Amino acid sequence: MASTDLKLNVTVNGRLYKLPTQPTVVVCVDGCEPDYLGQAVASGQMPWLKRTLALGSGLTADCVVPSFTNPNNLSIVTGVPPSVHGICGNYLFDTATGTEVMMNDPKWLRAPTLLAALADAGKSVAVITAKDKLRALLGHQMKGICFSAEKADQVNLKDNGIEDVLALVGKPLPSVYSADLSEFVFAGGVKIMQKYKPDVMYLSTTDYVQHKHAPGTDGANVFYRMMDDYLDQLEALGCVIVLTA
Repeated sequence: MASTDLKLNVTVNGRLYKLPTQPTVVVCVDGCEPDYLGQAVASGQMPWLKRTLALGSGLTADCVVPSFTNPNNLSIVTGVPPSVHGICGNYLFDTATGTEVMMNDPKWLRAPTLLAALADAGKSVAVITAKDKLRALLGHQMKGICFSAEKADQVNLKDNGIEDVLALVGKPLPSVYSADLSEFVFAGGVKIMQKYKPDVMYLSTTDYVQHKHAPGTDGANVFYRMMDDYLDQLEALGCVIVLTA
């Protein structure tokens, strides 16, 4: 359940959250173990993060189990574990049909999201996910902008709350199996923050790079240097940034 009160708080799934007072960006970097960030910072690839860690907070936490993309993202946006929100994997065996299906249909979601609650509380919300499989889950019952980089060429006002994303971002439609898919998420986040100034924005990347490149390698460092630059731009726009994985 979700509710709001006159003290500018919102309660979602038994947790009390303060409503944001300045633009807040939450980034889920899929597949990002702490060593990726540690080595990128140590080798000078992430000057923004190095500065931020010195001034802000950096904590290491246990990951959600099972440690898959869908359960992890939904645990972040609901504030509860898979045992509560119901998204227990990327796939499941549907006993009703006797088939294995992707767990990307909101019918499997058992708990409301903080994103939807913030929108209901009057905050403007934007969500950009790399792969389209997460879009319906993250945007479930949420009023606002919600689209995937994977299908950025198919966005429309009715379904996504925005149109002409490719023109706005100024990048071509990226390949699903590329680092460009995640870069489109970051580039889109900067453009949307510049144009629409949402109160809350949730950005979710893909783990393509993390599956191909170990921490500290050239391929990983190029990715994290790119990410650091976009985070620097978002901070310059006045955003509070939460970086998690």
